[in-house]
Amino acid sequence: MQTSSTSQSDHLVQILPPEEGGSERLSWTLRPISSQATDAFAASVDLIAPYLSQVEEKLRQQASCFVPGVDHYIAYACGGTGKRLRPVLALLAGGATGAILSEHLDLAVILELVHIASLVHDDIMDGADLRRERPTLNAKWGNSLSVLVGDVLFAHALKMATNFSKIELCRRIADAASNVCSGEILQTEHRFDLNLSLPDYYRMVEMKTGSLFSTACELGARLNESTSEVIESLKNYGNKIGIAYQILDDCIDLVGNEEKVGKTLGTDLLGGKFTLPILMLLQTSPKKEKEELHQLLLNKQGIDAVSLISRTMAQGAFTSSVKEAERLIEEAEYELSSLSENSYVTGLRGLATYLRGMLQTVSGR
Repeated sequence: MQTSSTSQSDHLVQILPPEEGGSERLSWTLRPISSQATDAFAASVDLIAPYLSQVEEKLRQQASCFVPGVDHYIAYACGGTGKRLRPVLALLAGGATGAILSEHLDLAVILELVHIASLVHDDIMDGADLRRERPTLNAKWGNSLSVLVGDVLFAHALKMATNFSKIELCRRIADAASNVCSGEILQTEHRFDLNLSLPDYYRMVEMKTGSLFSTACELGARLNESTSEVIESLKNYGNKIGIAYQILDDCIDLVGNEEKVGKTLGTDLLGGKFTLPILMLLQTSPKKEKEELHQLLLNKQGIDAVSLISRTMAQGAFTSSVKEAERLIEEAEYELSSLSENSYVTGLRGLATYLRGMLQTVSGR
């Protein structure tokens, strides 16, 4: 039985369709999110709506910074709709610690560009055809061109960061971009790794997702010259919210519906990325069942996703993953206790409420 991460690096699998008359994957798709959660998110965004509109306009303007022939690829990459969570966090952190400055808008744009660049590369590696309800760059123009678009977006974001008057801000953004890429490298290195530990999983998630969330919050406070205690609290808040968000995304990749979510799903299993529900299932299963799981996960004929998801549900691995994300959200909210209360701090709490509501949709509670 193959258990190492390296010799399975070129292992190709497919998701097998459910047998006729058998369980349907759609039985686990997302439930409607509660009005409390959607209202909380809407209220958070409304606080910064004028600033967020300016961020959107600045993102659209980035294409003009590139030579003709390149600009339309950048315009397409930046033109997709999304929740813009990293800009939202940067702006809310600014409001929570003082005024929302023009530098906060620049920070929001830079972090979103780094995020977009990472998505371009993710879609190439995952072979994804759909992102934000549109064809991915690789689906439209192929992998070779798309990887270069991702590269130039990273470079452009870091170039923009050099405009900050304090070099420390530029360094922190560069660190975050490096962490995102390093986290993806580690995740790719551990494809089909049946021995991947939970600490290693959390380390990768903290780097590839938590780092941009935490940087948005940290630098949002630094721009207002907040105290070290407030900066650290917001940094920790962003990191924990980011990890919880990634766990949510892991769960959606297993049980979501592409038409509702607006992107290609099932890519984690296809690519051998064993996310938290799968890792918890592997670690809690008895020896005999674990051997069966190994066969399911490394089956060259294809992965029986219905059987695998059924096991995560029946053995509590899926529920445990949701509870772990909820624990992180609760810890993130606690980090806000060191801040003076205002409407923007309430907005940060609203984001936590929204993520908690999303977790309830995948858990069926």
